Amino acid sequence: MIKISFKKISDFLKKYYFWILGFIFLLLICFNLFIYYKNIYLLVRTDPGFVIKEITIDRQILKNVLKNIEVREENLDRVRKKQYSDPFN
Repeated sequence: MIKISFKKISDFLKKYYFWILGFIFLLLICFNLFIYYKNIYLLVRTDPGFVIKEITIDRQILKNVLKNIEVREENLDRVRKKQYSDPFN
């Protein structure tokens, strides 16, 4: 097993800290440029090309959804109207 002393690590970092920080800074700049390109440049420069398609609605499914909404509203109204006794008295 190779043993690396703290002294060797300290000497290496003292000798090459400028290059290590420069490399990290360069990586951060590249990462920021990628995010800028992906989230800003592409949104501003490209044309989304909107496609308008006709929306078709299935009447039976629409009836089922509206009925479900109505049932939920009835349940909610029933709960809201019910008078509960005060548990703190």
